[in-house]
Amino acid sequence: MANILTTVRIICAPLILIFPAFSTQFYVFYLLGGITDAIDGTVARKLGKATAWGAKYDSAADILFALAALIRIIGSVDFPLWLLLWIGTIAFIKAANMIAGFLRYHRFTAVHSVWNKVCGVAVFLSPLFIGAECAWQAKAPAAMAVCVIASIAAVQESVCIAKGGRAE
Repeated sequence: MANILTTVRIICAPLILIFPAFSTQFYVFYLLGGITDAIDGTVARKLGKATAWGAKYDSAADILFALAALIRIIGSVDFPLWLLLWIGTIAFIKAANMIAGFLRYHRFTAVHSVWNKVCGVAVFLSPLFIGAECAWQAKAPAAMAVCVIASIAAVQESVCIAKGGRAE
């Protein structure tokens, strides 16, 4: 059942690319993908079906879904250059963390920290306010808050991988 929920998120990824950003259809598939992300792990644990493969499948689905959302949103909003550079820097650090984790542990690693979970929620909620019909100046503080949270999470992940901390 949990893997079915994860598969639904993988199916939602290309669907959010098909529909215009912030349209009703976009939000339906975006929210469906988010809901399945929130419950698939809980379902697996409650049913006693949590596996290492399922965790990797979930992480792959997360990456595909996040990339699809990022592509659709970045291409649809006129972000200021400084914000695009900040987002790009965070993405670079996250990619470097994936590579460093693989080189260190010889497998895909994901650090499941509180900051990464808070970051996931903040990033997931961001299209709900970025798509709002208001001036960019009204959206900027929320966008900056999400970037601060994501920056802290990315740096914490780097430190954890470098120190050989708990990586899953």
